[in-house]
Amino acid sequence: MNRASRVTVPALAAVLVLAACGADDDPQPAAAGGCVTDHADGEDHFPVKSTVEESELWNIEYFGSYKVITVADGENPGDEDLRYVLYQCGTPRPPAEGVLADALFVEIPVDSATVTSFNALAMIDRLGQNPSVTGLSGQLLGNGEQDAWYAGVIEEAGDPLPVGEYTDLDRETLLVLENDVLFMSGFGVGFDDITNARAAGLPGVSVSNRLERHALASAEWIKMIGAFYNAEATANAEFDAIRARFDEVVERVTGAGAATGRQVGYVCVGEQFCGDFFYAHGVDTLNGRLLAQLGADNPFGDDNTEPNGKLYDYEAALGAGADADFFINYAPMSEHLATTAGDSRYQSFAPIAEGRFLAVVDEHFQECRAKGYLDVDLLIKDYAIGLAPDLFPGEHGTCYVAPAAAP
Repeated sequence: MNRASRVTVPALAAVLVLAACGADDDPQPAAAGGCVTDHADGEDHFPVKSTVEESELWNIEYFGSYKVITVADGENPGDEDLRYVLYQCGTPRPPAEGVLADALFVEIPVDSATVTSFNALAMIDRLGQNPSVTGLSGQLLGNGEQDAWYAGVIEEAGDPLPVGEYTDLDRETLLVLENDVLFMSGFGVGFDDITNARAAGLPGVSVSNRLERHALASAEWIKMIGAFYNAEATANAEFDAIRARFDEVVERVTGAGAATGRQVGYVCVGEQFCGDFFYAHGVDTLNGRLLAQLGADNPFGDDNTEPNGKLYDYEAALGAGADADFFINYAPMSEHLATTAGDSRYQSFAPIAEGRFLAVVDEHFQECRAKGYLDVDLLIKDYAIGLAPDLFPGEHGTCYVAPAAAP
């Protein structure tokens, strides 16, 4: 992937922090890499703050020497929200009472983290905090053997230990690591990974960005991760840049009406990656809403309200997708081509038979899975280039490409 556009925002944020810290009337800032040495009650140690503008699943409040992050408990809807109390090193730990009685207390800035969420890892990388990662799931470590981006993150982390998988954590290794936090994927109803981790006394933190209804809401979770590192300036600047680029793509496509009325399906076709014959998202998923923002219609929208779409057999898929104009397949391109070549039924779908589809570049597949729900500006631009290439002359997709453009 092209990382050039992703390295300037943190540098700008660092300049902003230095400028803020140099002002004579600023309160004492929290040292990004250390502890406060002369705390006094009433001091505000967080001059740079984040506010939640897009997300529906988390919030943050600041209380001078500590922050409280509230996250909806996606695994147990209706239960109390999850709370994380982040208190500045060198200041007193707030009392665990009232609504904070069951909270996870974390001394910040975090300098030791285990990560089993690939989206969280992408955000930590973007914040420049890879050296804090001391443990990774086996899947993420394994990705380092086949993906250059993962390999670079692991190298910067400095030999992180394997800690099992998010469904089967190695508790002994985690206890040895004594991590400040364990960043885990929050997959929602039907999963209990975070619930079990907390019950086992592990500092599990739910990174539930994939449950958000909208793309920018997912990207905004970089602010949530940033709060653990006192990296609000970097996180805020990064999110603002992502949103500006995202909005520009939406305005360009909708202004031209390039996707209006087109039947566009977000699907999974690939024997190894997807399993069954056909998988498609409805209108209520993040990607379903993203395509709707471009003006497209969803051929698989009827009776498809699951947060991650649903499976279709051949007859059901053909019935729903008979008039489809374009497919976006979130499987690797090689899998798409091999699967559709090996089963003639796929040629019944015009987007497949006529090459009107996008799939993920094989070389960057794992990197794109990690970054896609953060770099939603690149995600929507890939879709837009596929749907309306004339609006983006000379530009090519980063993760999703047409078969003719696949390397």
